[in-house]
Amino acid sequence: MKAGNFITIFCSWLASLSLGQAATQLPLTIETLAGKAEAVVHGKVKGMTCKRDATGRIFTEVQLKLTETLKGKPSGEVFRLVHGGGILGGKRSRSVADPKFKIGEELVVFVVFNSRGEAIPVAMNQGRFEVFRPVASGEAMVRNPFHGLAKRNDGRAVFKRALGQAQPLTLSELKRRIRRAAK
Repeated sequence: MKAGNFITIFCSWLASLSLGQAATQLPLTIETLAGKAEAVVHGKVKGMTCKRDATGRIFTEVQLKLTETLKGKPSGEVFRLVHGGGILGGKRSRSVADPKFKIGEELVVFVVFNSRGEAIPVAMNQGRFEVFRPVASGEAMVRNPFHGLAKRNDGRAVFKRALGQAQPLTLSELKRRIRRAAK
């Protein structure tokens, strides 16, 4: 196979992977996320623990040190949420739409509470907004798979630009829209 053909096939495969995720999720507006959420919190990831439930499914508990509660009444300094998937022992369980968390990462998370009272992200990865500060401006910006600017190495960047969703979104604007929708 010629190198040009291989590159074309490889690029097509990569595009199908990123579009495949987008095709499985309907983008929700920030206002819809805020309306569905029982709580919206802003904080930093302080710890994560992978566990197995009674049926054998792997899930991850994430501990956030709260900076601010934007909606709802979470109590305490540490807010706990759970999501499906994780790595436990030598076993890895994960979906493309599962939210990803890293220790030290600053986030805004939209959650609902399941029947056990555990907070879970709304619409999987759509309910998780990464907070970052570009060196040029220093202003806090946010992004998730469908809102805000994509990371340079994010395969969904093409999809976001095609839908007109690759627009800068500041943390202050996200908070304003959450508060307005929560009224």
